[in-house]
Amino acid sequence: MMMRRFSLRKKLIWSALLCFLLPLVGIYLVTNYFTKDLILDRAVTSSEEALKAVQSDVNGVLDQTLELSNVVLTNSEIRQQIVFSQKMMGTKEKKEEYLVNYSRLVRLLDELFGQHDDYYVTILGKNDFTYTNYSYSDFNPKRLYEQPWFEALSHTPTFSTYWVGLQVNYLNSLDKNGSFLVTIGRPIRTSSNSAIGYVVISVNERKIRNVLKSNSNSNQEMMLIDKDGYVISHSNPMKIGSKMTWWQRDSHTRTVEVDGKSYVYAEQPIHANDWRLVSLIPLSSAISKNKQVLLISFGLQVLFFTLFCVLLTFLISKITQPIGNLSRFITNIGRGQLDIRSGIRGKNEVAQLARTIDHMLDRIESMFEQITMEQTKKRRAELEMLQAQINPHFMFNLLNSIRMNILIQGDKENAELIASLSSLLRMTINRDNEFIPLQEEVDTVNHYIRLMNFRHANQVRLEVHFENGCEQAKVPRFVIQPLIENAIIHGFEQFDGEIFIDAIRIREAGADDVLISVRDNGIGMTEDKLQELRAKVERDQETQDHGKKGFSGIGVQNVFQRLRLIYGKQVQLDIASEPDVGTKITIRFPLEYERVGEHCADSHSGG
Repeated sequence: MMMRRFSLRKKLIWSALLCFLLPLVGIYLVTNYFTKDLILDRAVTSSEEALKAVQSDVNGVLDQTLELSNVVLTNSEIRQQIVFSQKMMGTKEKKEEYLVNYSRLVRLLDELFGQHDDYYVTILGKNDFTYTNYSYSDFNPKRLYEQPWFEALSHTPTFSTYWVGLQVNYLNSLDKNGSFLVTIGRPIRTSSNSAIGYVVISVNERKIRNVLKSNSNSNQEMMLIDKDGYVISHSNPMKIGSKMTWWQRDSHTRTVEVDGKSYVYAEQPIHANDWRLVSLIPLSSAISKNKQVLLISFGLQVLFFTLFCVLLTFLISKITQPIGNLSRFITNIGRGQLDIRSGIRGKNEVAQLARTIDHMLDRIESMFEQITMEQTKKRRAELEMLQAQINPHFMFNLLNSIRMNILIQGDKENAELIASLSSLLRMTINRDNEFIPLQEEVDTVNHYIRLMNFRHANQVRLEVHFENGCEQAKVPRFVIQPLIENAIIHGFEQFDGEIFIDAIRIREAGADDVLISVRDNGIGMTEDKLQELRAKVERDQETQDHGKKGFSGIGVQNVFQRLRLIYGKQVQLDIASEPDVGTKITIRFPLEYERVGEHCADSHSGG
């Protein structure tokens, strides 16, 4: 029933999609099944290669303990000293000779073992001969005889090594919280195979742990395990000393189950003993990394199949769509959508009919546009007629008449205020010229300050210092007034203060620029507010703050944006401010005395 309601075009499209999607899914399932073992082999190989690099470093740490013990076993002076201590008589001469030889031997051993900070060497003789490269206050070496493994050490053959393995730190100088030692012991025997002493060497487990941590990633666990499955060292110190119950010696497995999770397993032997370096990587993580090639291949297949489907869909739509489009097009016209067009092209009868309807709609739309244009012109003429009824010059002349009347009556202060208001209104309304001389801009600022002082009953003083010639430099209209307004409202918080305007001419590197600075002694800004203002100024997009517009309707930020639009990268801006000191804004742009097509607007005309 569902397929019967579909059009012929939709039936063809869905049939084509099924013909493409079913083989695509089949290829993915078959490929995933046959490449599963291959991906696992790649993951194990990668893990073993990473483990071989760690194996070399761990072997180096353990070999160093063997090398240090070999030095003791092959040193004839140590043997002579131990044997001499056994044969030492009670005479004073022999005691002095023993002490001299012992002191010399200790200095020799200190020089030898002092270069290995993480290795702790203990030499025990049968008759109280003792040497350590650590302090007796940290550990009394004779307590080693009490260790449970010492009995096994005494039965170790000549030149053989007894691997004690992991033990809790017994030195006070180390941090015992989470600190372990890896220890070996070797007997010192005579030619008759009688034991005359022992050498015990311990290395800080952290030395091995650092190697494991530096070569493993966040998803990988590396550990050193003894023959019984106990952890000698682990990248996670919380697992040191625990037994890995899942571990089986020489199992040759590629994956293991640990706490219900599957891991890729790899191991490497330690050549000095029967310990193992083991690596565990979550199976999901290892397979996901090695599935990238499969996913890329499948993605390319999806891409090509998608392109084929799109092409086939396009061709089917191209053949069957015109009649359906024409039907929907006529239906929409009947609903009043006269602004749409059919878009049907071709040389068949359907396309010809559609072009005729499009042409008819174009003529109807052209008639609508003509009527709309006539109505717009009519309303514009009516507006201009209303505007003409109130001539701005009439208002300026009226203000000047009021000023003259007040001046005749002796009220000079109010007359000057009306003169300033008239000049400022004329400058604001006059848009014939965007560029005016700098002196004219400052005159506008003087009028503005006079009106603001009257309005807020405060005294803001203005000082102007121009380098000779700068007063006639052409500047954009209202480039300084918003900065002055910002200083009065925000810098002085509408109280008394001083504003300084300086302009100098700068000639350097072939450039001829004018530098204008506006400085006030107001409250200033904190560093955070200063950085925020600088960030706003540097934005390319316009960010007008409607709550902080001034008299001219142009914010401080828009002043900078106007300069950038006019002069581009030739504009240099700088804002400096300190709390309770004031704010200084500096603008530098090219010096110009004339601009093509511009004429000076006289702010005092009509006054």
